[in-house]
Amino acid sequence: MRNIVSQEGETWRWMSPRALIADDQPEVLEALRLLLKSQGYQAEIVTSPRAVIESLKSRNFDVLLMDLNYARDTTSGQEGLDLLAQVRTLDSTLPVIVMTGWGSVELAVEVMRRGVRDFVQKPWENERLLAVLRTHVEEGRALRKEQRLDTETSALINEISGAEDLHVLLRLAAERLQAAAEARSVVIFTRAPRDQAFWATAQAGIADEILGRLKFEVGSRILDFLGAAVDPGDKDLPEQERLKLQKTKIDLILPMKLRGELMGFVGLGNKVTGDAYDSLDFKFLGSATGQIGAAMEHLRVRGQEREFEEAREIQGGLLPKEIPQIGGHEIFGSWQPASAVGGDYFDIVRFSHSSVALCIADVAGKGMPAALLMSNLQAAVKAFASEWMQPRDIAAKVNRVICSNISANRFITFFYCLYNARSRKLLYTNAGHNAPMLLRRDGSHACLPEGGAVLAVFPGWNYEQNEIELFTGDRLVLFTDGVTEARNSAGEEFGDERLIGLLVRNRQLQAGDLQQKVIGAVANFSGEFQDDATLIVMSAH
Repeated sequence: MRNIVSQEGETWRWMSPRALIADDQPEVLEALRLLLKSQGYQAEIVTSPRAVIESLKSRNFDVLLMDLNYARDTTSGQEGLDLLAQVRTLDSTLPVIVMTGWGSVELAVEVMRRGVRDFVQKPWENERLLAVLRTHVEEGRALRKEQRLDTETSALINEISGAEDLHVLLRLAAERLQAAAEARSVVIFTRAPRDQAFWATAQAGIADEILGRLKFEVGSRILDFLGAAVDPGDKDLPEQERLKLQKTKIDLILPMKLRGELMGFVGLGNKVTGDAYDSLDFKFLGSATGQIGAAMEHLRVRGQEREFEEAREIQGGLLPKEIPQIGGHEIFGSWQPASAVGGDYFDIVRFSHSSVALCIADVAGKGMPAALLMSNLQAAVKAFASEWMQPRDIAAKVNRVICSNISANRFITFFYCLYNARSRKLLYTNAGHNAPMLLRRDGSHACLPEGGAVLAVFPGWNYEQNEIELFTGDRLVLFTDGVTEARNSAGEEFGDERLIGLLVRNRQLQAGDLQQKVIGAVANFSGEFQDDATLIVMSAH
């Protein structure tokens, strides 16, 4: 495909990289300058730590190649170690490669601990040095691009979530997508209720005369291919459809879906850089189209009667239909709705056969506002969650997004954990949610409260996280306050102590049976659920 690059076959466009070289030996600097120049690098040479900092403050570089010693009478490397700390403060993403003729195992370990990407001994081998440089330039560019696209995702969510009009929402989305994806043009097509055709409703980088005029009818051939991103140039399309796409300069199409239904699609022109769209672009674009689709749905719902049944449908659609599993463990999740629409949310995301994230939250309030806010929460979590993202960073990113979209006097309790089935280590953060319980095989238990404030109150809150290990026979139980705050006819709450006692007495049960036991006990105690009750149980075998 011309514009779609698979992760396996992905190649990096080798645009002239900028390298900063720091050494106190003129002959070394000249040799490195000539070597890098022959490979297409733009090389800048400096002779002192102070000059390194000045250069980094004045312009951007793809890599820093630096010596550790700058005074003739020292070989300790301390000057270089001090410089590394300053470099990391200025640019934490800059790849740093250390070269020294006075190396030791201890020094190599220390510089790697401080964030250095690689360690090259003098005198160097040209081929190895160039290979090291290329690898880390590529990785550094990928990291910076990923961070930029994360920022663009947050900006997109912020902009479209605040739009009160569909045309404004789509225009903002088109402009944001064009800038973030570095696309020459963007056209958004949405389904019209009157004829179910997909009309061009927003654009960027192309004349607006197509808006309200260009459409793809129901049954158009291109719609058959929109299960995922598609390069229309690779498809056998009718001439009329091909001419429409040529008119809009579309080289790549991505579907916008909500609950599996196609509600529109986004067409992008080629990149202004001439590059192909890579895996990072597709990760961003996939998340972005989901955000746009969700925002369109929210806008549609807000314009209708705010009935509980419709809010319940939205809430139910956001909860997982199937619970993914990992080896050596069982995971069960359940949501018990109350008569009024609450704001419970949970999700289980499997990243690999041994890595999974568990998330549970409770939005303050009920009805349509709670359901919509829960939808925003899910969109933010889906945008940022990955196997490599720390739980505390997930909480901080999601909190910043939610703070910019939420009205006063509303908040969300939130718990997020990342579990590795091989090491059996659970890394978690808790933003004011009911502390989950880890039930040990011997009947002892531990609560997991560490984290920080509830979401949507303090935009700049820095969350903490903690780690705990699971053993064979342990049960991890996550729940919302609909479980512990359920009341009986006398006004007595079910409570934490009653829940702990129930779990201890039934700790030998499998995860699914234990979940049913708890929900059944709460239902018998309260008669009916006054609030949504959500429960996740994971057992380790």
